[in-house]
Amino acid sequence: MSDMTLNRIVAASPERVWRAWTTDELAVWLWPPSWAATCEIDLRVGGRFRISSATMDTGVGGEYVAIEPMTRIQHTWLWDGDETETLVTIRLEAVEDGTLLTIVHENFADDATSDDHLQGWGDCLDRLPGYLKAQ
Repeated sequence: MSDMTLNRIVAASPERVWRAWTTDELAVWLWPPSWAATCEIDLRVGGRFRISSATMDTGVGGEYVAIEPMTRIQHTWLWDGDETETLVTIRLEAVEDGTLLTIVHENFADDATSDDHLQGWGDCLDRLPGYLKAQ
């Protein structure tokens, strides 16, 4: 099994970053605007989330396994058509310049898949500061 970790400092409060992750705002910034993503979020342990793009014919979903408001979200992650479920942990920590955002994505079958997700998460997080600034 292979894991990946990505850290970013975002110039916004943990409460603001939390809202961007846990409401339908997620569909606006997580994927490129051209994907016209939609999302469904049932933010509770045992609840499910789904993000999809009819334009790109793709989607991902999972189940929330841990929620600590304003500090940690943990959920499973399963791409449409894939058989390998992985685990994502998102941590938020207040720091002087805003929020330290840490994503740990675990249980990949191999390093290549882990590396692909590291690139993908990096692309997603590149969009977050601009989205938050525009709000």
